Amino acid sequence: MLPFISSLIRKKEFQDFAGVCRGIYRVIDGVNQPQLIKDNLIDQFKQEKQISKINEQRETIKKVDQEQQQSIQQQNNKLDKQNNDQNQRKSVEQDQQSNDQQSQIPSPSPINKQFTENQVPQTAIGRVYEFGSLGVSLATNAMKTMVTQKNISFRQALVSEENASILAKGLCKMRGAPLKLAQALSIQEDEVIPKHIRQAFEQARQNADIMPQKQLEKMLKQELGSDWMSKFKEFELKPFAAASIGQVHEAITTQGKRVAVKIQYPGVKEAIDSDLNNLKRLMEYTNLFPKTMFLDKLIANTRKELHEECDYKIEAAKQINYRKLFGNQPEFAIPEVFNDLSTTRILTAEYLYGDTIDFAAENYPQHLRNEIGRRVMSLTLQELFKFRTMQTDPNPSNFYFDRNNNKLILLDFGAVHEYTKPFMDNYIGVIYAATIQDRKECLQRSVDLGFLTGEESIRMKEAHVDSIICVGEPFRYQGEFDFGEQQMTKKIYELMPVMLKYRMRPPPPEIYSLHRKLSGAYLMNMRLKTKVNCRDIFMNLYEQYIKLQ
Repeated sequence: MLPFISSLIRKKEFQDFAGVCRGIYRVIDGVNQPQLIKDNLIDQFKQEKQISKINEQRETIKKVDQEQQQSIQQQNNKLDKQNNDQNQRKSVEQDQQSNDQQSQIPSPSPINKQFTENQVPQTAIGRVYEFGSLGVSLATNAMKTMVTQKNISFRQALVSEENASILAKGLCKMRGAPLKLAQALSIQEDEVIPKHIRQAFEQARQNADIMPQKQLEKMLKQELGSDWMSKFKEFELKPFAAASIGQVHEAITTQGKRVAVKIQYPGVKEAIDSDLNNLKRLMEYTNLFPKTMFLDKLIANTRKELHEECDYKIEAAKQINYRKLFGNQPEFAIPEVFNDLSTTRILTAEYLYGDTIDFAAENYPQHLRNEIGRRVMSLTLQELFKFRTMQTDPNPSNFYFDRNNNKLILLDFGAVHEYTKPFMDNYIGVIYAATIQDRKECLQRSVDLGFLTGEESIRMKEAHVDSIICVGEPFRYQGEFDFGEQQMTKKIYELMPVMLKYRMRPPPPEIYSLHRKLSGAYLMNMRLKTKVNCRDIFMNLYEQYIKLQ
């Protein structure tokens, strides 16, 4: 029997039949357990219903989340649009306001400056004669003053306002070294130089005499050749500016470029040494300046600067270098030099248009004046602490503002000086010490720089440190420093008598030119009545300087 069954199981047909039987058995077995099947079906139904409900809840929650997110996104988009619209309106309003303010700025009057035409004394004898004549005029007028006014000393009469005017006219006629020194003295404090004398120097700075046309054409022929006129399409023989060592003419090149042509006064370079020697005698004769001003050092520094400034090829190279240093900064513009039209006594450069600092002070709105002041301070501090190269002539006529192209125009690079790293390490240290009012560090840095010997009286040391703290105020002040309401000048004036009386040594030679520029930057901001965040400018440069150590 078993072998038969085994053979059947091996057959495929039986396997299929057995499967059917097993299925029938399971059905029969289920019939025998109906309640179990029912309960299983109910449980399965409940479970599926519960799962379905959970899924529905999840879908509902997901849908609500999506709707909420969509609503939030729509609200954000609406807010962004409102903010963008508001910002656009604000920007348009600001631009409109700025445009309205700029449109209200009057056009500057055309340059129609009246110059006094005077032959420049070229020979040594001629210039000595001019100095002698000036000295005689001052002495003669002082004697007249003593006759007409009682109880007045000869020195008081010698530095009278009338004599100040005579001195200014004499310097304007001499030009060259005497006028250059007068420019340097024009920014001194009243305690150093009487106010009316300083004002006379300022007047001389702004009103140098010009060469007669015959003398002008002689210089052009000597430097550019007898056919000099063929090098220009147009050349204005009347200058639009006159300074200590040269006058400036407007011209158009044969290629149609508008240029400014600076022409040196004849004989000025050759007379530097004799002029300064004669000027020193005149000043000692008048006893105009206190001994603690160290006139010898001032004149020696001026002598060195002038010999370099009278070589316009050197100036051209400095100007080209400045274009490399600041040319990539959109805030500034520096004229391009035309080397083919330049010599040692003639410098030709691109003519750039802009408003003068004086015009901006009288006519610009506050925000534009602030911007000019900020750029002047940024320029000055970058020169010192980024490039260690500074144009040290703070004459306001060396700065113009092109409001159409939003650029501060920089001119005249004859008085550019470079500073060593050890010197600048100490100088930035003393400025930083002033910003944190570290008096001990200010004193030590001043000794390291050569301002002090360290043997001065306590009163002198305190006055010197007070002056540093005072000068550093714009870099210490949190926020915009108001140059229009500053009290620095008054404080320095109060300290000056003490420092003049107890000073034991002259300042280091680098300081003469450096402080001339820094004082000029302050004075321009005072003239413009700006509000500038000087601290941020200085601290950013200070941090960069320290990182490079």
